[in-house]
Order: sequence, then structure tokens, then C-alpha cells
Amino acid sequence: MEPSGTGPGRSLALSPGAVADRYVAANGSGTAAGRHRRSDRPSTGLGRGVRPIGWTLLGLQLVAMLVFSTVQYDRYGLTNDFANYSQAWWAIAHGHLDPFSAGIGVAFWKNNAEFALWPLALLFHLYPHPVLLLWIQDVVVVTTELVALAWVQKVVRGAGPRIPSGAGPLLAIGAAVALVADPWAYETIAFDFHFEPVAALFTLLVAYDLWSGRRRRMWWWVPLALISTGLAGVYLVGVGLSGVLAGRQTRRSGVALALVGAGWFGLFSALGGIGVGGSDFTSSYGYLLGGPFGRRGPVAVVAGAVGHPGAVLHVAGSHWAVALSFLVVVGLIGLLSPWGCPMAFVVLVPNLLDAGGNGIRYGTSFQSWPALPFVLIGSVMVLVRLLERGEALRRVAAVWLALWAAVAGVFALVALPTVPRTWLWVSPPAAAALARIEPRIPADAEVIVSVPVMGRFSERTAFYGFIEDDQTIAVHRGPVVFIFSPYESFQKKLTAPGIVAASAYVETTLGARPLGSGGGVRAFAWSPPPGTTEVTLP
Repeated sequence: MEPSGTGPGRSLALSPGAVADRYVAANGSGTAAGRHRRSDRPSTGLGRGVRPIGWTLLGLQLVAMLVFSTVQYDRYGLTNDFANYSQAWWAIAHGHLDPFSAGIGVAFWKNNAEFALWPLALLFHLYPHPVLLLWIQDVVVVTTELVALAWVQKVVRGAGPRIPSGAGPLLAIGAAVALVADPWAYETIAFDFHFEPVAALFTLLVAYDLWSGRRRRMWWWVPLALISTGLAGVYLVGVGLSGVLAGRQTRRSGVALALVGAGWFGLFSALGGIGVGGSDFTSSYGYLLGGPFGRRGPVAVVAGAVGHPGAVLHVAGSHWAVALSFLVVVGLIGLLSPWGCPMAFVVLVPNLLDAGGNGIRYGTSFQSWPALPFVLIGSVMVLVRLLERGEALRRVAAVWLALWAAVAGVFALVALPTVPRTWLWVSPPAAAALARIEPRIPADAEVIVSVPVMGRFSERTAFYGFIEDDQTIAVHRGPVVFIFSPYESFQKKLTAPGIVAASAYVETTLGARPLGSGGGVRAFAWSPPPGTTEVTLP
């Protein structure tokens, strides 16, 4: 299928609206005759007020996200992922250009080759508070939606009078509402900070320029996508496949993009820079690995999937409902578009095949988010094509639009209220206690903190999360500060009884002095005996 609009596949033929525009430009519009011709030209399919409506909706969404992130930060509701980024951000800003991440146990660059954090660390000197990372993520997500909406509007304008009057504004405004009401956008910004949304923005800009015929500008976005995360290599493979499928005009650029993306991802896979030092290949896809291609890496995973189709179907079958819920909110029918299907394939299929399900959970929507704007745009493209092709297909499009609106509305009503309930788990009294404890922690202390609230305590050289019961943690220096919250971890490895037992052990057996308490939170300062190298919490 060729894209609707002014992109590839339509560059050799002018729509009636474009012909009128050129006629007016050539003959002038200042005369009465020119004004008459301009008022009589065919509709472009998009009313004057549609764009401001879309911008207003996205602006309100951005305000809501910024408020949510600020409240979440003030409530200390940030976990180990935020702690890892915050520590590296702080370390790079203080001159440690190859920081070791205590939280993940490897050099930070080996966490998906997320080199964009280095230039972001410059912002530390303007506003040295990690909440800035959350605000950046909010702006990035809404900007991605803004690009998607601009693409949708261009598709609708390109259809012009070939679709029924009123259908264009309905599609454009409906796309804006779908973006704003998409629960997975809010889940994406609620789970700490990640670079997948950043890469999604630049990848979408690459695809938009490829579709629009702006090949030179397209290549400016490619390195920005790649330095955001090594996973952007996979995303560019998806965009490249879209270019190949979309038609002859985009095929050569599509092949080039796919090769660049595959090369980048393959390079950092070989260097152990994808996942956490390459460990994600075994932890997520271990059931597929082995054989003549080696024990880990993308080639081994693909070979294992081909060789074990039963295992693939079993794992994917256990997660299909979550993937479907991601897709139906953005139209689903976009999977029939060359600009929607490839990106959904390269993003969602690896998540579906994650044996532990961490890649395809609602709480980890950030890992699926990069595909969703593409599917939304593809859905509009398919609907425009149906509206262009006769009364029978127009009725099909109308039915699909009604179903889409109903299903997306139900998801929004059910899922949106759960976001604050899920992510603002820290009570105000507990947050107040943590706020009192934080400034009492010595700058040179090692901090060991319960994982559900560890995100705010990582701006130091040594910090560790208390992640599971009966955990042994390295001791590098004294003093050591323990912070225990009343909240269990998501994975349930850290239980409420385990938290109580660990707190009692630190207070009575280790003899640590209380540093503060309140709202179920307890903190202790401990001076380990000389020669101590580790501590085991029950």
C-alpha cells in the first residue's frame, strides 16, 4: 500500500487542492478574481480549527504529565531504574565520564549503549535535581505525539476532496484524542526514566521525513536516535522495512536505514552493550539460545526462534492479550499499513518472546511505546484509503471508527484511573519521613535502601537496593545508611516480613543508630567494623 497524502507515491501527481494553490500563486490572490478563485477551490479535508484543537489537547496532556511527575518525585515513588539513571547522570556531571553503575553491576554504557545521557548531564549544572529527567521524558513523549499528529494531519490534507466532507477533521481530532487518552502513554512516563521514548521520538522523525521525501534531513535524526539507546538500531530496521514496503521511491533509503540500524545493534550486542552487559539475552530469551550460533546475541535468538516454534508460540500466547490492548487503543488496523506493521513487528515481537514477561507488561509500557505512534498513523492511512474507495468501503471505515472509539474509550475509562493508584504508592507520611531523612545522610555514606523508594537516594558513588529477602550486599566504606520502607517490590522478591526482619536485624544485631522514622519508614546509620566487606540482610 502507498501512503495517503503528499508523501511518496503521490509526488508525481497533484491533488485538485494543490493545483488550485499553484494557480492562485501564479495569478495572485490580492485581486477580487484571485480571492474568488481561492474561496472556490476544493477543500483540503482539514478545517482551520483542527490543528489548534490538537495542540491544545496535547498541551493539556503535557501539563498533566509534568504535574504527575513532580508529585511522584516529591512522594519518593521512584525505583531502581530511576536510581541507575540518576546515579550515572550525577556521576557524569561530576567528571566521571565512564561511570560504574552500582545498581546494575556494570559500566553504565553497557546498559543499552545509552550515550545520550552524557550530553544530558550538562543540564545538571543548570538545575541539579534529578526530577529534570522525568520532565524531559514528559516533554519527549508529548513531542512524539505532536509529530504523529502532524503526520496524521498531512495524510488527511493530502486526501483532500477524495474523502467525505467532515471525515478529515474527524480523523485528525480523533487521532489527537486517542493520543491524549492512551493509558500506555501515562504508564510510559510513570515508570521512572528510560531512553526508549527518546529514541522513539527521533525514530518517528526519521520515518516522517522518509515518507515526506525529505531524505537529507532524515539522516540528521538517525545519529540522535542511535545514541539514545542501542535498541534504536532495531527501531531503524523497522523504519527501513517500512520504506522498502511503501514503494520504489523510499526503497533505497529504507534499505540503507535498515543496514545502519542492524549494524549498530549488532555492534553493541557483540560488545556486551545491549541489555545489562548482554545478560538480557539469557535472562529473557534463554529458552531459545544454544546451538551452532553461540549462547547469546540476536542471531542466536533468531535461530532459536526458528528452531523452536512451539516454544515461541507458547511464550507469545501467554502475552498476546497485553500486546493486543496496546494496539487497539491506537487503531489496530494500522498493522495493515506499511508504515505501521514493521515497527510493531520489530518492537512488539521481541517483547512478546520475553519469557519473564517484563517486556510486555502494562507497567513496562515504555518498551512498547515506540511502536504505538506508528500504528496510529498507519490506522489513519488505512481509514483514509477506505474512505477514498466507494460507498461500501466508507461504511466499513465508519464501523471501524465507531468500534475504535468505543474500545479506546473503555480502555481509557478503566486504565487511566489506575495510573496514580499504581505509581503513587508512597503515602504522604512516608514521603515526609523520607524527606526528613535524606538531608541527614552523610555525603560519603554508602546507602542501602528498599527498592520501591530507592530512586531518590542514588546521587553518590555507592548505593544498593534492598531488592529481595536474604540478600547479601557489598560494603565499601563507612558509614552505611539503611532505609527501609513499608512497601514490597513489584516482583515480590522483597516481602513485608522480610523488610521487618531486616530492619530489626540492622537495629539489634548490627547495633545501628536510628536516623529517622515515620509513616512506616525506618532509617539507620551503621559504622561497619574494620575489614567488613559485605552484609547479609535476612
